Amino acid sequence: MTYTIEMMIHEERSRVAQLYLDMKHMPEWEKGLESIETTQGTLFETGSQGIMHFTFDKTSIKMNMTIEKACLPELIIQIFEVPGAWNRCVNHFIAIDDQTKWVMEVIFEFSQTMDLPKERFIEKTTESMTMFKRFVEGIRP
Repeated sequence: MTYTIEMMIHEERSRVAQLYLDMKHMPEWEKGLESIETTQGTLFETGSQGIMHFTFDKTSIKMNMTIEKACLPELIIQIFEVPGAWNRCVNHFIAIDDQTKWVMEVIFEFSQTMDLPKERFIEKTTESMTMFKRFVEGIRP
């Protein structure tokens, strides 16, 4: 399953990229995130790996994260894995005057057929991106 979502953020690209990588504040916009553990390299650099710890309705989930490529503030490619699912997100941050156009190209692969419609995945990705947008636009240096 593949799809692309675009969103404008009313903040300069360098600030958007800085906040995207701010692990201290990530739980404020990444729903259910409790902590991030680095397992290889310096997290958010090319080739680094970590584990994201989430809690949803008292259920704990560990999600492996690999940074395939980091060329910020322009680009970061992340791979997320949980049992049965693989997800690659190519995040482009495009400077447009004093704003940032965020384009996310998403690929999902599943070990079994999923009964959920593609629209549900698009909706959840858009919700997550909107939470980050609101976080960024609500923070002032």
